[in-house]
Amino acid sequence: MVKHRFTLEAYHKAYEAGALPERVELLEGEVYAVSPMGKKHIRYLIHLTKVFSETFGEEALVVSQIPLQLSEVSEPEPDLLLLMPPEDRYDRRPPTAKDALLVVEIADTTLVQDRTLKLPLYQKAGVPEIWIVNLVEEVLEVFAFPHYLEERYAKGERVAPKAFPKRPLAWWV
Repeated sequence: MVKHRFTLEAYHKAYEAGALPERVELLEGEVYAVSPMGKKHIRYLIHLTKVFSETFGEEALVVSQIPLQLSEVSEPEPDLLLLMPPEDRYDRRPPTAKDALLVVEIADTTLVQDRTLKLPLYQKAGVPEIWIVNLVEEVLEVFAFPHYLEERYAKGERVAPKAFPKRPLAWWV
């Protein structure tokens, strides 16, 4: 089997030419199909988008499922992002790891991929904090710069992003 490795530029050209399916992301030069969302995944995305917007909407941009440029060979599309404002800073360039305050992945069928493929890419790029909403075990896994040691929070525990340490929120549904 022959693998095709992409740079970010080649990936964007292939996508614009219609050579790639709609829902894909580039991870370490390889194109991965994005899994369809289940009902529980959708419910958590709706909940977290609402809670994040209400809690941090004045100090951060709350966006979901947009590309985050990590390197010349990686551009995942996290479920949710807290980005540094103002929004017009992204008029001429896509968000990068330096713009991210928090990346959130909601994981059920993608749990292994999110932990083994995406988490190391976010860490390598210097994203300051990554949350994996682990729907399988119903826990929140938090990884923060500089050591990215895992912290686990049970359903029912309120958690504050490191960028807003005095603003804990209900991450569970």
